[in-house]
Amino acid sequence: MNLLVPKNLRFECQRCARCCGDTSHRGRNLLLTKSEVEEISERTGLNPLSFASPISNKGHYQFKMKKRGGKCVFLDGKACRIYNIRPLVCRFYPFSMCKKDNKYVFDVAEDCPGIGLGEVLDGETFELLVSEAQFKLKTS
Repeated sequence: MNLLVPKNLRFECQRCARCCGDTSHRGRNLLLTKSEVEEISERTGLNPLSFASPISNKGHYQFKMKKRGGKCVFLDGKACRIYNIRPLVCRFYPFSMCKKDNKYVFDVAEDCPGIGLGEVLDGETFELLVSEAQFKLKTS
């Protein structure tokens, strides 16, 4: 797999929930695929429009998670109520990925407090993220 990833990057989630909403210096768009909205709706029993808003021109992503007070509607304190079925964008954080010149390029959100902590991430970590994205986006 052709990857361009941050070198010698350490990361360990601090369970701070900063990734679940806006901060003082950036707004966070929690984008969702149609299949993610359908799965969340099915598993929670909620109407999709109660937690997601339709959007256009975002490729595979057709919805945006609603927020209350700048935080995801599924955030309860610092805990995610849909953690086991959380969307791809949430699974990826603090990383983002795009495809350029047949290469998967990863970027990192430097404001995440888990950056610089824990073990150095290896290429396999990023390969797993690519595989998960490919699977999720194929089923959307």
